[in-house]
Amino acid sequence: MRLLLREQVKGLGAPGEVVEVLNGYGRNYLIPQRLAVPNTPENRRLVEAERITWIQREAKRKELAEVAAGALKNALLQVYMRAQPDGTLYGSVSRAVVAKVIADQIKVDVEERWINLASPLKKIGDYDVSISLPTEEEVAFKLTVLPEEEEPS
Repeated sequence: MRLLLREQVKGLGAPGEVVEVLNGYGRNYLIPQRLAVPNTPENRRLVEAERITWIQREAKRKELAEVAAGALKNALLQVYMRAQPDGTLYGSVSRAVVAKVIADQIKVDVEERWINLASPLKKIGDYDVSISLPTEEEVAFKLTVLPEEEEPS
């Protein structure tokens, strides 16, 4: 089955490429997930317009990633969370919280999926956090989780 990819499919191709796949894979996965469409002239025109948009979006993401890499290289960030006396947090520091801290303190927007956290942070302390950027670069920085009471006023 020859299909025209609408989006990037890992191990298969980029938007706008015509690929040959097994019938079941195309009918049961690629087409229902809107990752591919049948290879017709009308669909080629539509996918080409989507491809141009995708290329522009990827260029913006890579530009954002380069800015983030420069700003975050060896950065020291702090987040204040409510904690129990033994140092256990009432909540946790998730990828969303880390992204918000980066946006607030460094003034750089990063996508949550770029942030590498094995599991949410649940204790007070210093943590090494890394970000995998779309430019295949990995940037590491320190994140300090502090109890809310120590926040300077």
